[in-house]
Amino acid sequence: MTDHPQPVPAVAITGLSKRYRSIKAVDNLTMTVPVGGVHGFLGPNGSGKTTTIRMLLGLIPADGGSMRLFGEPVPQRLPQVIDKVGAIVEQPRFFDTFSARKNLALLAQAIGAPLSRVGEVLQQVGLAGRERYDFRTYSLGMKQRLAVAATLLKDPQLLIFDEPTNGLDPQGIHDFRATIRQLADSGRTVLVSSHILAEVQQVADTVTIIARGGTLAEGPVATLLAAGSDPVRVVVGEPARADAILRAAGLVVQGDGRALLVTRPDGRLEAEEVARRLGEQGLWVSELGVQRRNLEQLYLELTGPVGGAA
Repeated sequence: MTDHPQPVPAVAITGLSKRYRSIKAVDNLTMTVPVGGVHGFLGPNGSGKTTTIRMLLGLIPADGGSMRLFGEPVPQRLPQVIDKVGAIVEQPRFFDTFSARKNLALLAQAIGAPLSRVGEVLQQVGLAGRERYDFRTYSLGMKQRLAVAATLLKDPQLLIFDEPTNGLDPQGIHDFRATIRQLADSGRTVLVSSHILAEVQQVADTVTIIARGGTLAEGPVATLLAAGSDPVRVVVGEPARADAILRAAGLVVQGDGRALLVTRPDGRLEAEEVARRLGEQGLWVSELGVQRRNLEQLYLELTGPVGGAA
């Protein structure tokens, strides 16, 4: 029986490092982005996400490690593969008094993309019907969608978005998530960096989670979340005392607003056990239930308090 070769990933990074004077911005980072779907690149602000993306795109040099885009080493062969990549790393610049269509037409001419693509990409990002409005009249969410349209002019296979929802209102975030999902469902690969883990969890198929410039975990979202148990959420009148009681019983406790999230490090925890242990010490719960595990909880399990490098 012949083994089928593994598909070449869209992005493959191994042992990547970058230092700014005495600060390690990226420290032996590894990341694999499979072809197709949405890949979340997750970590707190200052954890090295933007630095990694800028090295991948050849904007700044790496100090060590290797990077590949669709199997091609970068930055050495970046010119041969760059047309397969569209990216938003900084806020794109458009002419305020030009319409969205005119802005994209000028950009298409500058990069050698066919003008026929302008109407197609405006339709793809939901700006058809508004393309003749001046850019200055656009909301922040519409401006972000126009930026996505600009990345699509060359019909790239990989799209890279660095913190794309910063500053957007809830409706803008919802719309952008829908756009990302639509792009992935059309066969493209979308790499999106964010410090808001819960937001990306709603749209990502696979993730890489980093802190202080290094990789903590990577893989399909469902697999990573299935590796642990769902926490028990409990609300009591004396949370500090409850925390001490539960920790003394060998349980893991995390604060969640006025509630405590409780897990067992070596297996599944039943809500009834939490209530019993507290009740035996004279503490009675006002709220109790099992909460579905998410990427934020996984991150805290891996790192403790959130922190990052430059």
